[in-house]
Amino acid sequence: MQDSYREIFITESIEYLKNINKCLVRIEKTPSDLDSLNEIFRCVHTLKGMSATMGFDKLTQLSHQMEDLLDELRNQKKRVTSEIIDILFVSTDLLEKLVEEIRLNQPSTLDISEVISSLKETLDKKEEEKKEEKEVIPEPELKDIEFTEEELKVIRNAKAEGFLLFRLKVFLSSECAMKGTRAYLVIINLEKLAKIIKSIPKLEDLEEGKFNLSFILIGLTKHNLEFLRKELMNMVEVEEVIIEEMALTQPSLSSSFQVSPSYIKKIETVRIPVERLDKIMNLMGELIIAKIRLMQLIQYYKIEALEEVAFTLDRLSSSLQDEIMQTRLIPIAYILDTFPRVVRDLAKNKNKEIDLEVIGSGIELDRVILNEIGDPLIHLVRNAVDHGIESPEERKKIGKPPKGKLIIKVLREKGQIFIEVSDDGRGVDFEAVRKVAVEKGLVSKEEADKLDNKSILDLICLPGFSTTKKITDISGRGVGLDVVKSKIDSLGGRLDFESQPNKGTKFILALPLTLAIIKAMLVKVRDEIFAIPLMNIRETIKLDREQIKFLQNFEVIRVRDEIIPLIRLDKEFGLLSHEEEFTKSTNGKISVVIVEYGQKSLGLTVNQILGEQDIVVKPLTSFIKKTKGIAGATVLGDGKVALILDIMSLR
Repeated sequence: MQDSYREIFITESIEYLKNINKCLVRIEKTPSDLDSLNEIFRCVHTLKGMSATMGFDKLTQLSHQMEDLLDELRNQKKRVTSEIIDILFVSTDLLEKLVEEIRLNQPSTLDISEVISSLKETLDKKEEEKKEEKEVIPEPELKDIEFTEEELKVIRNAKAEGFLLFRLKVFLSSECAMKGTRAYLVIINLEKLAKIIKSIPKLEDLEEGKFNLSFILIGLTKHNLEFLRKELMNMVEVEEVIIEEMALTQPSLSSSFQVSPSYIKKIETVRIPVERLDKIMNLMGELIIAKIRLMQLIQYYKIEALEEVAFTLDRLSSSLQDEIMQTRLIPIAYILDTFPRVVRDLAKNKNKEIDLEVIGSGIELDRVILNEIGDPLIHLVRNAVDHGIESPEERKKIGKPPKGKLIIKVLREKGQIFIEVSDDGRGVDFEAVRKVAVEKGLVSKEEADKLDNKSILDLICLPGFSTTKKITDISGRGVGLDVVKSKIDSLGGRLDFESQPNKGTKFILALPLTLAIIKAMLVKVRDEIFAIPLMNIRETIKLDREQIKFLQNFEVIRVRDEIIPLIRLDKEFGLLSHEEEFTKSTNGKISVVIVEYGQKSLGLTVNQILGEQDIVVKPLTSFIKKTKGIAGATVLGDGKVALILDIMSLR
């Protein structure tokens, strides 16, 4: 077997399995979601065919057995139940493990016999008699439903006015003694909200009871389809209602308009190994450094003949850099799509009801960052489910809805990505944190009383710090937060949080968009050159020495009625010499770069502002990485190394 085929199989299988998980979560919430059921069937069917072709027998057997059960469900010969959903989830997990064995190229040791037996038992299990009765009249396919010219005219006019064409199937209870009367009442109630176009069987047969325990109605409405379903479900002796939007089948084209099919498709996408992308990115970084060096030489020696070529090279390399950067960007949905399944499993384990909402999953991040933030996000979600959100009973006692709310929101702002993980649970117990901090000797009683939110976050992010009395197999609010903070810090980001007792907690992850090439402003402090990320800079100004004031022993400046703290970079990094030399070197004026982090501003004093430049971020050793105020390094055009400032840790 060629490795290229195997890699393609693994990549596509992972995509199919992610899709299956996502659709199973949807079906568990809405059992009547036929589109999701059909999507799962398609994925499993494709997976079965692929694995059979590749000779992966266990994958083939398991997916084949799942396919049989899914076929029964989508043809409505079986009803979706929690037991069936559970066995499908277990089967999907086993498929993932089998694919992982293939990825690692190791012999399979997994036993699939028990799961296959469970699938067979579920498939062979007879439905209750009342459910069998529902399937006596086969449900016609959409293609079999024909409309008269008059019906088509009504439908087209209504759709032009914003009406939805829908089809619904009503299942009556087996205890329904007067099914004709019940069907008539269903129609009367539905006509208050919609216009009925057609029924199967005909209305006369429905009123006379000439049908089994199910019938189909087709109509037009401006109401939400789920609203219609709930209204009918509230009726006595109505056991189930399945409703879906319906599209008009277009008439077939005449022979004179037939188009010959295109058998050979154009290649629009290709798969590129990640290692190759990383290599291209490294080469791009070296090209940027060489370009900067070339531009400096041309300006220094004033070689006019090369200026035009240099500017063309500058423009082309910048465009090439942008395109390569785009190839590294991946939607954050790549990891967030798995979270509905994660939350579902965790909530079920803790007997809680939790509704997850994901906002902004289409925003793209650098692949390197995306690979690193998966575990921190899982930690935060686990903490929210286990310790943040209360049990349904607790929530009812304090007047909250029994179902908790968990929101993951992704925002993009000024070259940064913000990920918010918020819940509407009990919030962080600040008093408990202070008490534990004092008991562990981390702070004194007086210091504990003065702790602000940032200090509280620093405490609960210490390794092993937790206010949870009982450690569970999931987590406590403090367990794992040290992992989250250290990982975010290593990516050049920051972790903040907000919390209100009995209202909930919000953790905010601020991350750079990319770690490879960024725009920065180069500044000179004494004889050293530093790079400040351009996304953090608000403005640059020059001040007289007299404009610097002291406020509670801190130097501050006033800029347009805003008081901004001042940090002298020469003092901060131990480059200090005499103040007279500082003012002389800047012609009596002090250059200040005003930077922003979150909603706050900070002024940085520098000797000279050298200008903007694309810089290639180089990783630092673990020793230098811990230095306050330093986020990384870059190589300048002349071969010198400049340190990149970490604005967040300078505050």
